[in-house]
Amino acid sequence: MPTQQRHPGGGQGRPVPSPGRQRPDRKRLCRAALVSLLWTALACSRSETTPRLQWHLLAQGFEYARANRAVQADEPAITVHWLRLDPSKVTLEVVQAPTDLAKPLGDAVAFRRKVGGLAAINGGYFDPQWRPLGLLVSQGKELSKLRKVDHGVFALAGNRASVQHAKAWQPPEGLEFAVECGPRLLVDGLPLTFRPGLARRVALGIDKEGRVVIGVTEGVLTLKAWAELLEMSADHGGPALLQALNLDGGSSTMLDVVAGGQTASVRSAVQVPVGIAVVARTAIAPIAAAPTPSQN
Repeated sequence: MPTQQRHPGGGQGRPVPSPGRQRPDRKRLCRAALVSLLWTALACSRSETTPRLQWHLLAQGFEYARANRAVQADEPAITVHWLRLDPSKVTLEVVQAPTDLAKPLGDAVAFRRKVGGLAAINGGYFDPQWRPLGLLVSQGKELSKLRKVDHGVFALAGNRASVQHAKAWQPPEGLEFAVECGPRLLVDGLPLTFRPGLARRVALGIDKEGRVVIGVTEGVLTLKAWAELLEMSADHGGPALLQALNLDGGSSTMLDVVAGGQTASVRSAVQVPVGIAVVARTAIAPIAAAPTPSQN
């Protein structure tokens, strides 16, 4: 128990702390609390004022943005490259690596140059013999067959983009381009459920205005974090996508942009057999779609 001492006037004073115990420094505690509150307010302010993506028009119907984003508050920021396309002015084409090579493989630079495109990325999955896995359609021509697995198909037809489940695939009328990959990341603006794992990411998506958006990361993140970033609103620095399909990422992740006097690139650790190029729209002879029941 603390001992008591008396003031000279005879009144009882405050307790004198026993040896080994010190009275808390109230001023120091107040300062620490104030600093903590200031840091919290600053963090909230930063999260609430995340800048919108700054889109740069590089060609008619083709925009580019780059952003550094911290997916989690306690993780370092990663760089994300965004391409936004007006499908009435530009389109997508499948680009295959030359087959006369010992290994029929290429990178984004080669894919873009081959068709004189504005940009190029890697495509979908492939087997150990470098053969594409899943549906591929380019300029109305089918290059690889559909695999009815738990993946999705991104398609362009009549200047309109769509994403369907591969098991329920029905080719839209006037089909020009299609790529099958997975998993689907967003369905009607809602992220799905994914397996854990970190990797660099590539995605094809559609925003609320019907524009095609391509996202390519330089850093690694989970599919869950990737989907959440893709659906993030414009006010929070996201592209606000409604539909999104994951492409082959990881070591295959690649990007090459040369347009409007600007360049951007993400170099891959490996080469791949198939790429996807962004090209100015020209007359395309689409394949005729078989009559199918209408879908909602």
